[in-house]
Amino acid sequence: MLIARIIYPITTLGPGNRLVIWTVGCSKHCCNCANPELFSFDSSKEISVKTLSGKINYIVENYNVDGITITGGDPLEQRKELFELLTLIKPNVQDLLVYTGYTLTELSRMLTEEELKFLKEHVPVLIDGPYVEELNDNKVSLRGSVNQNIHYFDVSLKSKYEQYLKKGRSVQNVYNDDMVISVGIHNIEEKENGRAEKNI
Repeated sequence: MLIARIIYPITTLGPGNRLVIWTVGCSKHCCNCANPELFSFDSSKEISVKTLSGKINYIVENYNVDGITITGGDPLEQRKELFELLTLIKPNVQDLLVYTGYTLTELSRMLTEEELKFLKEHVPVLIDGPYVEELNDNKVSLRGSVNQNIHYFDVSLKSKYEQYLKKGRSVQNVYNDDMVISVGIHNIEEKENGRAEKNI
């Protein structure tokens, strides 16, 4: 699986202290995407799903991890590897959020009936849809633009997320791989002023 980085703890991409995984590769190339450096499917970033799941499960078992967020790139563009990974980590995590630039309607057409069923059973929370700069209202939480939707396939998590969403947008600067990255959902003016070099 092509992975750019794994960082813990992150508090700006879902409730609590989260383990966040950024995948590599996205064909959508949304205008002013927060992570254009993750567009290319860079084979030098490959890690076996078994090794990746082992790292994730170790962190979950030994640290105070409240949830996992998988973003990118677009995790659904590596869906075979993603589904394999979800199978291996699902027993250790209840709260798992996945971002994708595809809408749920598009996924319903792309995936087989079995794949769609698997997705809904293994991804408790899905945020879908491409980033659209003109629809970034500088307000909507956990999403870059208002066209993106939050789907709660595990409805028991809805209240937890709704409480988190009331806090509004936030960013968190972290040092990773000899650079400082800004993690979270940024407002347009922050991007224009160059303060949001890296985002979700």
